[in-house]
Amino acid sequence: MTNKLNNFKFVFIFLGLFLTKTFFAQRKIASEAIFAVQPTPTPTPNCNNSSEIYKKKYSQQSFYVPKPNDPVITLKITVHIFKPVEDNGRWQMNDNSLNGLPAMKSLLDSITNGHQERFSAKRRATYSVENFNSPYISDSKIKYEITNIYFYTVPELYLSQNDFALFEHIEKIDATRIEEGMPLVINANPGPGHLSSYKGNAAIVTSMSPGDPIFCRSHLLHEIGHAFGLGHTYVNTGGGGSDWQNFNGACGSDDYLSDIFPNNNPACQNEGQATNKPTNAPCLSCYESSPDTSNNIMGGQRYNLWMSPLQMGRRIRSLHFNFENGRNLRRFVKDMESEHKSVLHITSNEEWDFDIQLYKDIVVKSGATLIIKCKVAMAIDGKIKLEKGAHLIVDGGEVTTWCKSGNWQGIETPAVKKKKAGDKTIEPVYIKLHNGGTITKAKMQMPIK
Repeated sequence: MTNKLNNFKFVFIFLGLFLTKTFFAQRKIASEAIFAVQPTPTPTPNCNNSSEIYKKKYSQQSFYVPKPNDPVITLKITVHIFKPVEDNGRWQMNDNSLNGLPAMKSLLDSITNGHQERFSAKRRATYSVENFNSPYISDSKIKYEITNIYFYTVPELYLSQNDFALFEHIEKIDATRIEEGMPLVINANPGPGHLSSYKGNAAIVTSMSPGDPIFCRSHLLHEIGHAFGLGHTYVNTGGGGSDWQNFNGACGSDDYLSDIFPNNNPACQNEGQATNKPTNAPCLSCYESSPDTSNNIMGGQRYNLWMSPLQMGRRIRSLHFNFENGRNLRRFVKDMESEHKSVLHITSNEEWDFDIQLYKDIVVKSGATLIIKCKVAMAIDGKIKLEKGAHLIVDGGEVTTWCKSGNWQGIETPAVKKKKAGDKTIEPVYIKLHNGGTITKAKMQMPIK
């Protein structure tokens, strides 16, 4: 937990009587719903995501399955707690070790600092399938950081299920808070915890009691998983929040989780109990039969800490793009420097008509051309390296940085040999700007035509 948690900012506004609601009702995760308060802004004309390279490579969750040298990406989360006037209730602003600030900090610490949000447990399941072996990756390469905890004493919002009113109140108190990190709003609303959205950006709204910290940990990891675009792995009798139905991971689709849903799954024996069940063909697969079928993070067990490689890939992909349905998470990523350990190799001609935020360098191999028609945002000191015979064309797009605290390095071109007297050979042009294309916030000067 960062030292920032020692500098809490408190907002005191009159609040009415506290209405107790039993925490254990939250265990019915299957009733969760996915809400979007406001639509995502329409992309710019050049960003139509229609290129073949996007469809076959950069849109695939499998492309982002983490590798050992990949950088660790940090998602910032800001906690907003709505509470009663009197300091008694679910979460208090005092030093009570059971439901005060020490309890909240302990809970948040259990899902930050490289704990369970980053490292996956091994798969466990109540069933076995012949010839099914889900690969195990320990490090998901994503960690969470809590920027602050804010308290609000507002009677009409303590039990409110009006997400927009909650976000609007936070923004009116201090507009910077809603931009500080992904909002995690905690009150005593009687509804289920759920993915929400404010101004196109992902947020989580939930009610939690400090009475069961182990379940709280799993519950928070589960809900934040929805913000990354992950759905439930189990049967949804209510039809809400499932991977198959609500997050486009249906059997046979690009986002199908083949490392979670095995063919000829014996857990399918209870599939008929679901009112909204997936179609088996062509995968011969189905949901897990209940939230307790496996220990997947998007299941419902108290110790659900397993993430499959494809789930990890989908999480990382969500930090590269501004996805629709109010799930823009990349704006809450902490500024980072490129480590130059892992690079994205462009080995053949590619045309990028998509807006992408990158966390590693790019190397365009000899003979390949990278055409940028949309926006490419680099990390601090990140660079694009062009090998001899490689080319970069910014055709109406932009190459810049996404970080606020520093610029990217720029484009590295092959070294130019010093000419001898009388040598009239023309040096090759590696970088071209067309149709208003721009390169901004780069530290290096580059030869551009």
